[in-house]
Parts: sequence; structure tokens; C-alpha cells
Amino acid sequence: MISEIIKISLPVVVAQLSFALMSFIDTLLMGLLGVEVIAGGGLGAVVFQFFYVVGIGVLVATANLIAFAKGRENDDEIRKALLSGCVVVVLLSIIFISLLLHIRPLLILLGQEVETVNYACRYLKVVSWALFPAFGFILIRSLVLGMGSPSAILPICIVSAAINYPVSYVLMVGLFGIEPMGIEGIALGTCVISWGMFLGLVVLVYRQELFKPYVFWKGWDRFSVRQFVETVRLGIPISLAHAMEIGMFSAAALLMGLLGVNALASHQVALQLTSLSFMIPLGISQAVSVKVGELYGALAIAKISIALRSGLILALLGSCLSASLFLFAPEFLVTIFIKESLVGAQNYQSVLAISVGILFVAALFQFVDGVQVVLMGALRGLKLGFLPTAASVFSYWGIGIPCAYLFMASMGAQGVWFGMGLGLGSSSLMLAVIFWREIRKQRLSA
Repeated sequence: MISEIIKISLPVVVAQLSFALMSFIDTLLMGLLGVEVIAGGGLGAVVFQFFYVVGIGVLVATANLIAFAKGRENDDEIRKALLSGCVVVVLLSIIFISLLLHIRPLLILLGQEVETVNYACRYLKVVSWALFPAFGFILIRSLVLGMGSPSAILPICIVSAAINYPVSYVLMVGLFGIEPMGIEGIALGTCVISWGMFLGLVVLVYRQELFKPYVFWKGWDRFSVRQFVETVRLGIPISLAHAMEIGMFSAAALLMGLLGVNALASHQVALQLTSLSFMIPLGISQAVSVKVGELYGALAIAKISIALRSGLILALLGSCLSASLFLFAPEFLVTIFIKESLVGAQNYQSVLAISVGILFVAALFQFVDGVQVVLMGALRGLKLGFLPTAASVFSYWGIGIPCAYLFMASMGAQGVWFGMGLGLGSSSLMLAVIFWREIRKQRLSA
């Protein structure tokens, strides 16, 4: 079973890393423009990442439904699930882009400095247009995942990862006759890469005979309102769980803003690193979700726990790797973003010290974060939406944020991250209980 999870999860992990690298590289380039830019632009990147991950939450429901239909050998349901996903992509893009373009008053209301908000809005004004192709990519990825044939994802993601930095750098500094665009150029680079990934995946996927019966640009007479409602019913709780977790980190950024620009810049650096490492268990989680959905559709309940254990083993191995880097090479990781020659010795030492402290705490909660996201994926495969989401919301906001605020007074930036770690740990325990109760119920009813 581990080999099957690896086969499905490897392209997904690479895809998640490719999209995370966009935000990572954006923050990296912002560091070349100064502490103020990385603080404000980094805040904008966090806001954008929030909406992107929330959108993923709705769209991964499509992969679950396709996998379930595949387990039942129902081709018509596969087509209907894909068409429903197309409608979700359009609706999410319209709503989220509108919100991002008008988010300035909210950031001001939340106590952020005017200069920080200015940079954040300059970044968001451009990068928000990357949401539509990003969501389109996730939808087509959901199709190939649900069908168990994700090989087309790998070449697209490898190429995009290779050209991301040079494209954004050229637009930022202005080369080859292009006018320097600064932070707007960084955001435009992300848009260009997002469109390339979406269109490239469409071309590669629909060249394969397996997927030609499932094109999304025709056959709309098969669109099912019932299937759309099912997609939304499953997707919204998943989306809400994603929103609450990312929202916890976004709220932490607001707390960091109260501690000053250096603390906020340190938070952005640590957040980019942990967001990048999180893509490994998140990709594994989506693979587990698809496999569990297929097994659930085929009524192979006994194999579901094996799929979960396989995913947990892989996620913990990935967590060991990222935690080791955070513990043993934090200074090196921070210097990737912040250069002393660009920000000054005093700011550099302050940001370095705060970031190293944060990464020490982040290394400790890599494990519980990996466990809870894989458990969440397994529960999605079982078509459970509300209960896992309720447990996560309580953990993130009933435990995580209050503890972050409480520990901030005595431990500063490190205390904020310690509080969030407690929230993630609570979530993993609650989700484990929910999963084993559900499996026992399914076995008794089988």
C-alpha cells in the first residue's frame, strides 16, 4: 500500500511544492528590496496563500468524488463531478479576486502599519489574477488524481519550478528591454507561471486516451445540480478547515505586526519555510484521501486503515527531514531571505535572532502538523465533512490562537508559534479519535 500512496502522492507533492515555491520565491525576491518590502509584500503573500489554500479545500472534494465514482465504476458520475468542479473554479475566482482587490481597509482595521499595507496591496493587485489558472490547475489535477494516473503533473511542475525565479527576477529588476517593476513584477511572474502550469497540464492530460471522455469544454448537457450540491457540501467543510488553519497563521502575522516590523519580517521568513515543508504532508494527505475514497467506493473498508498508516509513515519521514533543517541549519535558511548588506547590521541581527527562535518551535510541531493533515485527508475520503472541520476549528481558534496570544506576552514571537503548535497537536488527537470511531462504525455496518 505504501508504494501505491507514493505513486499517487509524489506528483501531488511536487505540484504543491511548485505552487508553494511561487510564494517562497516571491518572498525571497522581496528580501532583495528591503525589510519593509518583505514585511509588507510577505503579508500580501500570506493573504494570497490563504485564499489559494481555501480554494484548494473546495476543489479537492472533486478528487474525492471522482475517486469514489471510480471505485463504483461509474463514468457518468466522473463527468458530472468534473463539470461541477468547473463551476466551482469560476465562482471561487470571481469571489476571491474581488475580495483581494478590496482588502486594504480590512488590513488597516486590523492594526497593520500603513507602509506595510501599501506594499501588501501593490502585490495583491497583480497576483490576485493568478487565482483562476491556479484553481484550474487544481481541478485538472483532481481529475488525474481521482483516476489514479497523475504522471502528467510532474513535467509541468518541474519546468515551472525551474523558470519561476528567473521570470520573476527579470520582471522585478527589468532586463531585456523590460522596465523594472519592483514588487509588481514579482507578482506578475507568479501570474505568468500559474497560467503556464494550467494550460500545460490541460495539453498533456488530454493527449492521453484515458482522459478524452472527460473533457470539460463540452458535454454540459450532463451537468448535474445534484452533483454540484454534493461537491459544495463536501468541499465547504474542507475549505473551512483549510481556512481556519491558514487563518491561524494569518492571525499570527497580525500578532507579529504588533511586535514590530522585524518580528513580522521574521514571521514571514519562518512561515514561507514551514509552508514549503507543509506541502509534503499536504500532498501525501491528498493521495491518502483519494485512495481512501476509492476503497470506500469499492466497499473495501478493511484496507482503509492500511492506507492511512502508509500515509502517516510517509508524512512523518517528511517531517523528520524538515525538522532537521529547522533545528540544525536555521541561520542558513534565514540568510536565503535576508541579506545583511541590504537591510543593515542591526535589522539583520534582530531578524536572524527572532527567526531562529521561531524555527526551533516550528521544528517541534512539524510532526503533529503532518499527522493531523493526513488524518484530515483520510476523513475526507470517507466523505466526512462537518465533524473533522468542527474539531479543527476548535483546535486552531479555541486553543491555538488564545495560547499564541497568551504566550506572546512572556515569550514574544516564539510564544506565538508555540501557541499555534498546541492548536495543531490538539487537532491531531481529535481527528485520530474521529477516524477510529468512523472505521469501527463502517466495519460493524458492513
